[in-house]
Amino acid sequence: MKFETNLSTKDKKTIALVLGAGVVFIFGWFAIRPIVTSLTVIDADIEHAEMLQMQYKSKILNLSSAEALFNRAVNDLNESTEEYYPIMRSSDIDRMMTSYILDFGLYPEDLYITMPDGAVEEEPYVYSSIAGTTVYFTEEITTDTSIGATNSSSTSSSSTDTADEPVENLMIPYNRARSQASSTATSGIQCANLTYVVVGSREECQALIDDLSNKPSMRVTGYEWSEVEDVPVEQEDGTIEYEDSGLVRLRIEFNLYMADVTDYQALVSEAVDSVTDTEE
Repeated sequence: MKFETNLSTKDKKTIALVLGAGVVFIFGWFAIRPIVTSLTVIDADIEHAEMLQMQYKSKILNLSSAEALFNRAVNDLNESTEEYYPIMRSSDIDRMMTSYILDFGLYPEDLYITMPDGAVEEEPYVYSSIAGTTVYFTEEITTDTSIGATNSSSTSSSSTDTADEPVENLMIPYNRARSQASSTATSGIQCANLTYVVVGSREECQALIDDLSNKPSMRVTGYEWSEVEDVPVEQEDGTIEYEDSGLVRLRIEFNLYMADVTDYQALVSEAVDSVTDTEE
């Protein structure tokens, strides 16, 4: 059976051309398009991986300087607490302060000790320049760019295309935490409140006040003078007369600060040794 149509040769060529284009489109859609799409995804993954690589390189640079920052923080902690007394019991404080008072030639009458129940929450001196402000520790802290310096271009590109925060100089968060500290509650420093009543000459009592005022581990919170009763003196004729003893009584109140700072260097060394032993 012969199939005949009324299509001209030109129409047949047009139909053949359309069918050929359709075949090419279908082939491209189902065969080439997935490959192109896959290449696009791979290129995006490569670009993202390169950004992450740059960021991780910056983090590795920071890790290499983390030890220097750790040593800096430990040294700052030790220097800021080296003047304080170690944590003591009330009996130890009594014994230490009694010996201290006797060195001034004074006679201790009474001693009242209120032991701490946690870290001290200290406030600035009422007449100091920072009294009444929110931030107590406002000394200017300079940024040490030699610790944790990173490549700025790599961090900026990472920050715009990744969810991670940019890697910054390790000293920045450390100094920020120091400058924004507004309480001593987390310092670990404990404060014992002492009230001493002593008797001696006015010069000896004044020397005690001056010495306590100059000790960074103590803080005078108040004092009060009072006269000592006249002392009986036997006269040559056997009578008793009361005369001025030349002594005064001083009631002085002060804080004694104590700190028990952890040896972080030793803890880190022990942790490293423990990990090394485990791996072996």
